[in-house]
Amino acid sequence: MSRSESVSKVVAKCRACESVFVSEQLPDGTIRPIGVSADCTCGNGDFHRIS
Repeated sequence: MSRSESVSKVVAKCRACESVFVSEQLPDGTIRPIGVSADCTCGNGDFHRIS
């Protein structure tokens, strides 16, 4: 399986501070922001997909 088949680009929001990031959603449902650390700038690492 190629990377493009296993990872989707999404827009996600931090559940704590509601900052919005362009992100990747992995096949297991994990959401990681693109171009920044795995955690939000507020220190929270919990995101939900908004698109």
